[in-house]
Formats: sequence, structure tokens, C-alpha cells
Amino acid sequence: MKYFVDWAGRTRVVEIRTDADGTTVVVDGVPHRADLETVAGTGLHSLLLDRRSVAFAARFEDGAAVLQLHDREVRVPVEDERTRESRRLTQGAKKPAGSGDVKAVMPGVVKEVRVEVGSVVTAHQPLLVLEAMKMENEIRADRAGTVKALHVKAGQAVEKGAKLVSIGE
Repeated sequence: MKYFVDWAGRTRVVEIRTDADGTTVVVDGVPHRADLETVAGTGLHSLLLDRRSVAFAARFEDGAAVLQLHDREVRVPVEDERTRESRRLTQGAKKPAGSGDVKAVMPGVVKEVRVEVGSVVTAHQPLLVLEAMKMENEIRADRAGTVKALHVKAGQAVEKGAKLVSIGE
């Protein structure tokens, strides 16, 4: 699986490969030997990468890995290739702030609505979860703005092209 990681002002392509010899992490085409272990009872992880050891704590929030490294916390946006492609297909080019409707790209059932009328949202912010073909898909805002209308509620079935949320300036 490939991941797209925003680090130091660049998006890096990271691929994790496991075989009989262990795990290799390929970053922008350059392979690195890696071993990751959880340190029991501490909440820490120990990463051995190219013979260098790093200890850290990690959690995931809103599409980012939040890493606690010694005395600092680092937020690193991470997106897997399936999510990236889905976003590309459903959002197309980045749209400017302004009014617009977010529509269902496939039929499904709304599992969870994460905003309400009047919520101020940023581009790519999760709006709701749509279950389709036994998979949960996070539907995100295609622009920044304010939620003007919710056209669905949790548990509601929707067809492809149905309005889900209207976002205005």
C-alpha cells in the first residue's frame, strides 16, 4: 500500500513492503530497512530505521499522524492511495471558497453526520460518513465555507448524485 505523507513542505510517497527478510519502507523510491515494535505498557513505539532507533508515541486525528517525539509534537498529514484517488475523483480540482453542494458519488446509507447547519468548515474537512458496498467512506468538504443546509440524516439511504450538504460563503 502506498501512502502520501506531507513532510517538510513536500509530499512524499511512502510504500511499506514486507517479505521473508523483514520490512522495507520505500520513501520516494529509496528503500530503507525498518522494524517497528510497540513497547509494552508504555504507549510508545520503537522504530529501527536504517540502524537508527527512534522512540515515539502516535495517534491519528483528522487524516494526520500526530507524533510525540521527545519534547515536541509533530502533525503529519497522511493519506493512503485509495483515499487519495477517491478524493481526486470526487473533488476534481481544488475549488475556491464559496457556495456549493456536496453530492453522493455512489449510492449508500448515511452512517454518521459530523456537521450541523451553521458549522464553519475548511476544505477537506469530514462532513459525514457514507456506507457503500460494506465500506465506510468519509465524505469531505470540497471548499471552505459555512454549512447552509443538511439534506440527509443518519440512517438515510441516498442515490448517486443526491445532495448531501450545501456549503455557502
